[in-house]
Amino acid sequence: MQVEVSREGEREFTVEVTGEDYSLAEIIHHELLDEKNVTFAGVLPPHPLIKKLVIKIRAQRVKPERAFMGGLEKAQTNAHELLEVTTKAFGGGTE
Repeated sequence: MQVEVSREGEREFTVEVTGEDYSLAEIIHHELLDEKNVTFAGVLPPHPLIKKLVIKIRAQRVKPERAFMGGLEKAQTNAHELLEVTTKAFGGGTE
């Protein structure tokens, strides 16, 4: 996985991740839209043959990097919670 960040002013930037599926971008996008200081979060549609996702973020009152990291942390927390609940639903193991 490769990550490239390009700045577009003090309150906006774009993150390009190479080698990951588009669905990952949608999870992060969903969390960013719940951040109160994020004024825009968008995911550019990928080319079907290229594994590259692009997320654009704009924020007010906080640095957009902080909002982005907060969205990533929420996505991680939700994924761990889903894993725990699913493990319990299957009786505590994945045998």
